Order: sequence, then structure tokens, then C-alpha cells
Amino acid sequence: MTSVYCFSGSGHSYAIAEYFARELQVPVVNIDRRLAESHCQADLAVVIFPVYCQNIPAVVRDFFSKLDSKHVVLIATYGKISHGNVLWEAFKIIRGRVIAAAYVPMGHTYLDSSTQFDAQPLQPIFARIQHPRAATLTRESKHPLASFFPSWRSRCGVRIWLDESCNACNLCTEQCPMQAIEAGIIHGNCIRCLRCVCQCPKSALHFQLHPILKRYLEQTPCEDTKVYL
Repeated sequence: MTSVYCFSGSGHSYAIAEYFARELQVPVVNIDRRLAESHCQADLAVVIFPVYCQNIPAVVRDFFSKLDSKHVVLIATYGKISHGNVLWEAFKIIRGRVIAAAYVPMGHTYLDSSTQFDAQPLQPIFARIQHPRAATLTRESKHPLASFFPSWRSRCGVRIWLDESCNACNLCTEQCPMQAIEAGIIHGNCIRCLRCVCQCPKSALHFQLHPILKRYLEQTPCEDTKVYL
């Protein structure tokens, strides 16, 4: 059985998941806290997830620890700033043989809503799926402080608030992958993925970046797609 799993807040990773799902003719399975607490089995698991603060999102890390798949393909999307070392870190968690992996530059969650990406560099992955063998992954550089309190740094860097146009539809609560918002009130386990902001039908949720984070995001963007086979 082949499964395409995806965690996506603002839709960037989901665009790639849909692409793989079409090519492999399977549905996309969304990763959330409920799935991360379940035991997931597959012959081939394609897992697409975003890089947050040069780290694997906590819910995805929990999912990896429960995933049982003979072969695994890892796709990490990043906002053209820095992908850190997340593929190597995921490789160390997963039980199963990683046969391909890639870092794919996408629009940044906090800067660019575009979900366009270049699919051409990903084509060799489908050939590897047909003839699987272990991929060779290499360590990448990571900021020495990136692993220190990433969730806390996200909360400090991004403020989310609700305005009076909210009609209490509760879609934000239903869609939150972390079960971190209720009636527009953000709880402590929010990872600032912005799914609530992006999907609010009334545009009642807003976000604001801390000046330090704003300056950090002014770096020259990196457009490199890296594929490991």
C-alpha cells in the first residue's frame, strides 16, 4: 500500500503532496495530532512537511516515531531562507528505508502565499520509487541555536489575533492540526503554521511579525532544490 502523508499550514507543502498523490494515484492523508498518536503502516510512505525554524514540526516528529513503512520518501519544503538539517534528523527517527528525499523551496508562510514550485527536479524520485534502494543523505548545516525552544521562539516572533468580524463559525478550531485554537483564542501549543489565518472565511484572524523576525526574513532568498537518491 502506498500512502502520501502531509502536514501543511499555509498550503505550500499540500501543493506538493497533491502533485505526488496525482502521480501515484492515491489520496493525501493529513498529519495532525490525532494521526500522530496513531500507528500508521504502509509499504511506501511519501511524507511532505514544512521546515519551521530549521526544525521538524513537533506533530510531524511525533508522526515519524509512529510510522511503520518499508520504504519512505521525505520531502521538506522551506521558505527560501534555510532548511537546516531536517531530512537527516527525520532519517534518524524513521523506522524503514529512506529511498529518496528532497528540500524544495516554496513561498514563505509569513511572506508569500504562492504555492508554485518546480516539479522537474523531483522526477528522479518516481524512478527510485519504481526501483527502490536506500538513499544517501548528507548532514546539512544548522544554526547552533535552532534547536533551543523553537516553539517558544515562534510564539514570540508571530502574534495572532482575532477581530470583530468573526462570526463564530468555529472553522479555525475544526481545522487546527494542533487543536490549539478555540473560539479564536490561541492556546500554548500553537506552532504558528497560520492554517487558521489562511482558512478563515471572514479574514477575521491576522498575524504580525516581531521586528527581529522581520529583519531575519529580509535575507536573499535561496532557490535551491536538493534531491537525495
